[in-house]
Amino acid sequence: MATKASCQALGSLTKDTGLMPNYTLADSDTLKNKLGLTARNALARQETLHVAARAIELAAGLGPQGNFDSAHLKAIHKYLYQDVYEWAGHTRDEKVTLSDGTIASESSMETPGGRDYMTGRFIPLALAQMAENLAGIESWRALSHVEFAGKAAAIMADLCTLHPFRAGNEATLRQFMIAFAKACGRTFDFSVVSREGMKQAEISAYELDDFTVMRRLFLEISDPARVELLRQAITLLESEGFEWNDYYLITADPGVPTLVTMDRVVGDLFFCKLPLEMVVGRTADLPDPHPPAGTEFAYVPSA
Repeated sequence: MATKASCQALGSLTKDTGLMPNYTLADSDTLKNKLGLTARNALARQETLHVAARAIELAAGLGPQGNFDSAHLKAIHKYLYQDVYEWAGHTRDEKVTLSDGTIASESSMETPGGRDYMTGRFIPLALAQMAENLAGIESWRALSHVEFAGKAAAIMADLCTLHPFRAGNEATLRQFMIAFAKACGRTFDFSVVSREGMKQAEISAYELDDFTVMRRLFLEISDPARVELLRQAITLLESEGFEWNDYYLITADPGVPTLVTMDRVVGDLFFCKLPLEMVVGRTADLPDPHPPAGTEFAYVPSA
């Protein structure tokens, strides 16, 4: 996959200003859609419902199959967003004639922090490189858990930086990586990833050129024991009315001494809160007696 630095260099040299994006309604930041909705919030709610339903179908084995190349990625986007957007399945560099007669294309886009995503004309080249990096399923299957998660995280981080679609990137990339993991005999469970967690991973990748957060995320979601621990914590937090999605909910790396500050113990779980992170662990890993709230201590998470 192309590196972040190369993406930015290409984009800065070839920024395309000749095309007027026509994805949005007149005098609005609401995307044109097949549902006839003119309010952004209403569209977001309906999009979430439709995409969630299609994601369930993908989990059931329906939907597109492919070779983890550009065509496969586009097919997944089309399947997820077919009920909402006419341009579903098209990357933002492609010119799409909409039913109102306008041509939609958006070669240049910026990150929330104001940095350029890759210029549209280079998206096909970057996706071709992605396909090359994902080729050879047998070689991927031979990797250790840590190696597999690390390489997959790098692919995800590069795709986030590429931002191939006008919208719907995150959901599409998740399904693409889930399918790839399954083909390799592995699993990625994004259901335990909070909004804040994914946000931090993406920002670190495309704003700071740092894949550390994404790698940590992939190590967690590919480890059934850590996924189960996160799922138990989420169930507990939801029962208390706590909005866990606003925090980067994490587990510490098994076998690695970890310094934290105690927040509370609840049954078999304990929580340590940081400004934007919430560490969850099992009370069986705590020293005896359990550290009181506000106490800084080190522990070694079990596998």
